[in-house]
Amino acid sequence: MTRRLLVIVIVMLSCVSGHTQHWLGLSSSNYAGTNALFLNPAHAADSRNKLYINLIGNDFYLINNYLRYDAPYSFLRLITNSVPQKYRSERGLIVWRENYYAERLNGKQKHFHTGGDVRGPSLLYSFKNNRFAIALTSRGRYSLSMTDVSEETARVIRYGTNLVDLQRKNFTDQTAKLSTNGFVEMGATFGAVLADYEEDFFKIGITVKRLVGVYNVHADMKAADYRIEVESLNPEKEFIAATRLQATYGYTTDEAFSNLSLNPKFLFGKNSAGGGWGFDLGAVYEYRPDVQKLKIGGPKGGRHHDPNKNKYKYRISAALTDIGAIRYKNLNYVREIDIDQTAQFSYNNFNSLPGTGAAINAVNKSLFVQPADNPRGWTTGLPTSFNASFDYHHKNNWYINALWVQGLRGQNYLNVKPQSVLAVTPRYETKWFEFATPLAMADNYRVFTVGVAMRAGPIIVGTDNLGGLIDIGKPQGLDLYFALYAPFFHRKPDDPNKCWYQPYERSSRRKR
Repeated sequence: MTRRLLVIVIVMLSCVSGHTQHWLGLSSSNYAGTNALFLNPAHAADSRNKLYINLIGNDFYLINNYLRYDAPYSFLRLITNSVPQKYRSERGLIVWRENYYAERLNGKQKHFHTGGDVRGPSLLYSFKNNRFAIALTSRGRYSLSMTDVSEETARVIRYGTNLVDLQRKNFTDQTAKLSTNGFVEMGATFGAVLADYEEDFFKIGITVKRLVGVYNVHADMKAADYRIEVESLNPEKEFIAATRLQATYGYTTDEAFSNLSLNPKFLFGKNSAGGGWGFDLGAVYEYRPDVQKLKIGGPKGGRHHDPNKNKYKYRISAALTDIGAIRYKNLNYVREIDIDQTAQFSYNNFNSLPGTGAAINAVNKSLFVQPADNPRGWTTGLPTSFNASFDYHHKNNWYINALWVQGLRGQNYLNVKPQSVLAVTPRYETKWFEFATPLAMADNYRVFTVGVAMRAGPIIVGTDNLGGLIDIGKPQGLDLYFALYAPFFHRKPDDPNKCWYQPYERSSRRKR
């Protein structure tokens, strides 16, 4: 049996927690624009940008606790096709060997997470002398995760059924969870300065998000006993014989994705496989001991805050993000079923499958079930998290940021769970250039990572796991993100006779 069969079987009989990455190097920047709103919507107000337009952005991450990358060339060389000639075949193709993965065997359950998000056209606009701001954001989020995977089953997934060492052995009480999620998100953010008492500055923000679920495959293999057997008449073919299989699995049909449309009727109506609403809430406090020194002159001798300058010595931020859920209840597109039986997954059912739909049909055929006869829906919770950060302005253009992201979702395997992380990020920040080096405890505080990020002109590029890209210390994951944007900064009058509005802070100053 090919490894394709095993991957499909475990995918259909397992489930997960999907994760989101945080762009640690630049999400706390004062010039992050719409990219900062996903961490805290309060960053919209008092922005360094009059108008910020995100054109496109994307991130990709992968992390696990089972396999380490141990190839003689880095992943960066692999994806850029710059692998040395000695690791290529006579035809010039890159050679990949099984031993380029180093196993981590310790008897503990394994997990694997991968995914990212495509950040589409978005904009942030500041008005009323930078006191208020609105933003419209769009993105597509995707994830594939496996958790609570028994070590023996993880080895079967890696090697497939044709490894002799795994054949004709009894695997008992095996568990695994897997989930894939794909959904579209559109957000509207409003940020406002709540109070400005010169040294003490407060702002708040809220984002309302429309969510459209277009793809989901989930499963929970609660308990399984199985063996890998070899056909007596054809030793080149293997099959899995399960004497016990207790599981729940569900999926959206191929039509749920192929019928995706970006028109308002589809996005806000009931034609998608699933839909829902989400919210982000945030607040920011800034301590500004030198705010008087940072004011600029205006007409008639007035002095006003310069909207192009940062004014704080330190900034404290807190937010609750991704409050909400997607309800998959369009029975034309959703299927879910519970099973508790014996099963056999043969080579013939799974060989040369053309796509996901065919794979699901093969699983249903092997289990002798027809989920379409009694369709039912489910609810997938968003990756709710609490985010807190402390940003310290050291001097000139140098800053250091501490960020804590704690996932708040419980044990329900259907929920998308965020990746908890603790990070410290020194950065050098100017209007047109920025450089940062995040140091983090990622993967729910299990793995130490070092990243690097840069913003140069309209381009953002970075990674929160540099070791995974350049192959430092047999890494267990990788991460990469980029964005293209257009910033428009505030303009101040170059002629004292030109209009300069009275600053809002005078009207909101604390009465003594």
